Amino acid sequence: MGVARGVHPGRVLWVRDPKAAHWSGDRESVTDQWWMDTSTDQMRVDAMLSLALRQLTGANTDGDAWKIIFNYYGRQSENRERTYQPGEIVAVKLNLNNSKPVVPTNLVNVSPQVTLAMVRQLVRRAGVQPKDILLYDAQRDIFPGLLNKIWNEYPDVRFVQKNAPDPAHQKHPAFGEIHGLEQAQWVKGQTYSADRFDNATYIPQQIMDAAYLVNIALVKAHSYPYAAAEGGDEGQTGVTLTGKNHFGSIKGPGELHSIINTNQGGTPHAYSPIVDLSASPNLGAKTILFVLDGLYCARRHMSYPLHFPNAPFHNRVEPYANAGWPSSILASLDGVALDSVGLDILYSQTKNNVDENGRPRIMIRANADDYLLEEARADHPPSGTDYRQNGKPVTSLGVFEHWDSDESRQYSRNKNPESGKGIELVYLRIT
Repeated sequence: MGVARGVHPGRVLWVRDPKAAHWSGDRESVTDQWWMDTSTDQMRVDAMLSLALRQLTGANTDGDAWKIIFNYYGRQSENRERTYQPGEIVAVKLNLNNSKPVVPTNLVNVSPQVTLAMVRQLVRRAGVQPKDILLYDAQRDIFPGLLNKIWNEYPDVRFVQKNAPDPAHQKHPAFGEIHGLEQAQWVKGQTYSADRFDNATYIPQQIMDAAYLVNIALVKAHSYPYAAAEGGDEGQTGVTLTGKNHFGSIKGPGELHSIINTNQGGTPHAYSPIVDLSASPNLGAKTILFVLDGLYCARRHMSYPLHFPNAPFHNRVEPYANAGWPSSILASLDGVALDSVGLDILYSQTKNNVDENGRPRIMIRANADDYLLEEARADHPPSGTDYRQNGKPVTSLGVFEHWDSDESRQYSRNKNPESGKGIELVYLRIT
C-alpha cells in the first residue's frame, strides 16, 4: 500500500555483521556496558553504514552516495536537483529514550558507534562542517559516553537536549566547560490534523533552523506486559521505529500517548499523530535519510539489549550473558518501508522465544502496523482523517507491506523486480 520512495523506490538495505556487536551481556556491570567501545567494533560499524549507503543508492563511493541522496531530496521537495551547500545545518534525530547525564545504564539507546559512523559520513563524505551538525533528542539529556565519543573526534559538533547542561557531568573534553551542548529552545512549529494540542505543537528552534534531517531510530518494540525485571510501566504502543522517533522532537509527547496507546485511543484505523510528524515541513519532511540502529535491539521503551534467536540471527538466549546480538544496520530513503521491515523483524522474533517462566521474551501489541497504513495511504487513510500540513493535503509518505515469511523475507519487488510496486529488501551479511 502507498507509493514507494527512493532512488530505487522502496529499497531497504539491511547490513548485518555478527562481529560488530559483542557485548558480554553483564547487565549489572558499570565497567562493561553495551555502549562502550570495548563492546562494539567501530571499524565494522563504519563499514556497515558505508556499505548500506552505497547499496541503497547504487553509488560506487560514499561521496557519490551522499550526492545522490541530496539530489533525490531536492527533486522530491523542490522539483529540482540539489546539492549540500556549506553552512546548511544537518540535524540528526537520535532515539535516546534511556539517556541519563549522570548514571550510565545498560538500557538501550542509539549507540555511540552508529552515531559516530554517521557523523564521520557527514563530515568526510558529504562535506558538512562539524559545526553544522546538530545531534539531538529534545526529550532527554545526553549521556557523557555519547557526548565524548563524538567530541573527542569532532569537538565542534553541536548537541541539543531537554534540560540545561549539567556542569558537573557534561563538560566538553576539549574546552573544559559547557560548550556545544544546548537546551532546546521551544517555538511553535508543529500542527496536527485531528484534536487540539498545546505543548505538542512546540519544537526546538534549533531544529526549525536546520535544512536537513537524518532520522536514526532503533529496532525496538515499545511495550512488554511483564516489565518488572526492567522497572516502570509496560509502554504505550507497538513499536518505536523512525515514525515515533519524533516524539523526541516535540515538547509535549505525553499529550499524544493515549492516542497511540493501543489499549486506549490507538484502536484499529484510528488517527495517528505520527503521520503529521512525518509530514511536517519542520520535522519529517526535511528527512534525507532514515536509519535503524539494530546493533542492540529492545523489547520495550525501557529495556536491556535483546537477543534474537530466530532467523537470520540465531542468537543464543540462555544464558543472557553471551555475546550474540542482532548486530545490524538498516537504511532507506522510504521511512514507511524501513519501519515495515523493522516491524517484520520484531514480529519474527516473538515466535518460539519463551523464557524460563514460560512467557514470551518479546511481544508486539495488536494493530502495531496501523500507523504505517495511515502513512502509506495518507491521502485516503483507513481512519478517514483529512491529514494536512500547511493547509495542503498529505499524500502517501511511502510504501507499506509485510514480507512473505520469516524464512525467505521477500517483498513484492524482490519477487517481481520488473512490476513489483512495494518494498525491495536487500540483506547483506558481512563475515
